[in-house]
Amino acid sequence: MTRRNIAITGAGSGIGLAIAAAFARAGDRVHIADISEDRLREAREAIGPELATTVVDVTDASAVRAFVQAAATDGGLDVFVSNAGIFDGYAGVEETTPELWRKIIDVNLTGAYYGIKAAADVMMPQRRGRLIIIGSVAGQRGAADGLSYAASKAGLEGMNRRLAIDLGPHGITSNVVAPGVIRTDIRKNSAEQLEGIVDVNRGVGASSELMDFLIPAKRNGDPSEIADVVVFLASEQASYLTGQTIAVDGGWSAT
Repeated sequence: MTRRNIAITGAGSGIGLAIAAAFARAGDRVHIADISEDRLREAREAIGPELATTVVDVTDASAVRAFVQAAATDGGLDVFVSNAGIFDGYAGVEETTPELWRKIIDVNLTGAYYGIKAAADVMMPQRRGRLIIIGSVAGQRGAADGLSYAASKAGLEGMNRRLAIDLGPHGITSNVVAPGVIRTDIRKNSAEQLEGIVDVNRGVGASSELMDFLIPAKRNGDPSEIADVVVFLASEQASYLTGQTIAVDGGWSAT
């Protein structure tokens, strides 16, 4: 079996950690980045010492590029997963200050661009690769989250469509996985970066009654259910699938 090189941002916990664990179980070389050294340490304890970890703030373009290039030093880069993101606490236009807007857009959209650009620069000369972007149901549903978060996730979908056009001739696919309400610590982790800016303890995931009303599956999802879709998109079975947004949301987007 050929071991692939996998790079994942925002993978110290939650969805990113589940994705890293899934690729590690498949025998791949997995490189993860996160802004928190504590979360990276916990990830190594959960997955094992072969997991390569790097502290990276995805708003730092040079740090993101260095992380991607390091992941590609042994045989190129096969898969890049852009997962890093923070939540805006369901803040509407009246609560969305310029500070909050810049923070969310810088992490969720610009940070994703930095990683995707660095990965594409590696993948295009090798003429192969998979870009997988973790979006959100909020990219298409305005009631799913706040103004800046919804804008950032919709931006990812637009960028993904253009990536499919640019990269398809080079043997590279690009797709968005759009989760619904998933059991993660996104509120807690976002609060660390948004303290004093906004209350993040609001929204669909904070209310089981509202979640049950909106989601036909009547439950939230597990990070492993997102990881399963990501692993598929990274496989040869998905070689003709590009430019798409795949909702993994328990049916929320069908309502």
